[in-house]
Amino acid sequence: MKELLKFEDINISYDKKQVLYDLSFSMGEGEILGIVGNSGCGKSTLLKSILGLSGPKVLSGKILFENKDLLSLSTNEMRSIRGCRISMVFQESGIHTNPLKTIGDTVFESMKAHKQISKDDALNTALNIFENLSLPDPKRILNAYPFELSGGMNQRVGIALAMLNNPSLILADEPTSALDPIVAVQIVNELKSLREKYNTAIILVTHNIKIAKSITDNILVLNNGKTLDYGNAKEVLSSPKSDFTKELILSTLG
Repeated sequence: MKELLKFEDINISYDKKQVLYDLSFSMGEGEILGIVGNSGCGKSTLLKSILGLSGPKVLSGKILFENKDLLSLSTNEMRSIRGCRISMVFQESGIHTNPLKTIGDTVFESMKAHKQISKDDALNTALNIFENLSLPDPKRILNAYPFELSGGMNQRVGIALAMLNNPSLILADEPTSALDPIVAVQIVNELKSLREKYNTAIILVTHNIKIAKSITDNILVLNNGKTLDYGNAKEVLSSPKSDFTKELILSTLG
């Protein structure tokens, strides 16, 4: 498996307070990596550092993506990667889209920001992705506004929108936490479909060990900004090294 993303001894601070310490891991193309831990442990900070978003400050280390050090790239170079080679699925996708625009309008704006494309071609690309991910009545979805869709459907649409520019990596930040268990299973199945149909790699941030167990190849367990366990998901969950991971497993899996 070809290496896609690698963190090398990353240290990150917020407002001069260090929040991530000596973080190192790597993932290959098409891999699903779970980042697990309690609230405030640094999971979302990790994702923001990959995208180069404002807030976290990387103190030292390297973030290598497709053999490029993201920390050395210019603003314009990062803009060409963000939303194109690396896409994001938010916790509640519906509130991250413009409520005054249809899903189709959002599709067109997202794609034309990275390439010259007609609206018809953009909508056809979206229809193909919606159909591949088994979204019901995709033409109706394209003509709908976010508030006309359920929370679960907005989340499924958010996953499809993240695929518009055929990224090699998707960052999914707690994509199931605001959903009921049945819909959460649907979202997990959508993420699995991305890997199966597009060979898309995924970093799944979650506090839910059950979700991580059902989908991930490897798991990284964080607590207070430090790595406590990391490796093959089945091995980490069956033989965790840290007491924190053992307690996390017991509290969620019983």
